[in-house]
Amino acid sequence: MTKKRGIVIIHLSEKLPDRRLTLGKKAQYRQLTRKGDNSMAFKKVMKNWCIFGLALTAALIIGMQPAIAADKVVKMTLAHADVADPTMYVHAGAVAFKAYVERESNGKIQVSISPAAALGNTASLQEMTMTGEIEATTSHTEGTIAIVYPNIQCLSIPYLFQNVDQALEVFRGDFGKRLFEDMRKETGIRVIGIWDNGGFRNFTNNKREIHNPDDMKGLSIRTMDNPAHMEIVRSLGAKPTPISWAETYTALQTGVVDGEENSIPTFLLGSLQEVQKYMTMDGHVYSQLHLFVNDKWFNGLPKEYQEIILRGGEEAGYAGERATRVYRDIGRGICIKAGVKFYDPTPDELNQFKALAQPPVLKFIREKGVKDPKWVDEIIKEADKALYTLGYKK
Repeated sequence: MTKKRGIVIIHLSEKLPDRRLTLGKKAQYRQLTRKGDNSMAFKKVMKNWCIFGLALTAALIIGMQPAIAADKVVKMTLAHADVADPTMYVHAGAVAFKAYVERESNGKIQVSISPAAALGNTASLQEMTMTGEIEATTSHTEGTIAIVYPNIQCLSIPYLFQNVDQALEVFRGDFGKRLFEDMRKETGIRVIGIWDNGGFRNFTNNKREIHNPDDMKGLSIRTMDNPAHMEIVRSLGAKPTPISWAETYTALQTGVVDGEENSIPTFLLGSLQEVQKYMTMDGHVYSQLHLFVNDKWFNGLPKEYQEIILRGGEEAGYAGERATRVYRDIGRGICIKAGVKFYDPTPDELNQFKALAQPPVLKFIREKGVKDPKWVDEIIKEADKALYTLGYKK
């Protein structure tokens, strides 16, 4: 079949029945008609001709359809609330996503990055993505995502992971796929990329060095508005005070709270080295960042575009991970130069933190955190399994 100026030409040798067979049917029809035969044979011939006519009409209609959707240009907005610095892990992931998607689609998918909360804060951007006002955004596991998908709080079990590689093994593996598929069904947002939101959260404060849980007593610690995080602080003898990220710097500067808890890259992202004196590297919670898209929008794309978007999400995850690792490596030195004093707890001291925090927080997450407790059991099992897979255990 060929097209010429909007006219569809069907080559008979390709589309029509064998000519001898066609002529045979014509002759048979004439013969039947002459005899006035209303038998089943006559009806069968007529039925075959009707089928052939319908097939020919369908072929003509299909041939006249416009170009497939994959030839159209798709525009999408990826918004986030962090600084427009490609060396920082959030924007680094966004830039990598844009570069990959536009390159692989030959410009057919155009990505507009809106950084620095230009369209709203993290919670607003998440809601805008869910409603379809924008196509994509980044969000934090323990903060904004937990509001719409409580099961993600299984990640807030304190002292669950030993290192970032173990955590990523769990979330980029079968467990993560099952969890994110459940989240897609519940919320209408599809996770396409993950990387660590700075890594592990550590306690900082302006009062004293924290060596063990006894040193936490009496301190007021800023947390996200996350019940599991607040329970961690409470179980260690300190007072949790939920404060928005935008107000954290001022709250520490003015003494509204004594300290906070964040990873080194996030600590630097907020310039908190200017208003904090001590950091204890206890790594109580692994913090994760997600890149996700509106699922309804995604499902409306041609399959080849979907594949590019998914691979772009993976590229964003790897780029964000690299940027985070670099910032973790150099970040400690930056903080030390700014006057922050670091303390690395001994294995015995870390066990003291874990013994006090993990049991009550686990109970809280099971009963009041997640919607389905099975995710708590599964993530504990998968975390241990990952240690064997990566060779940390034998």
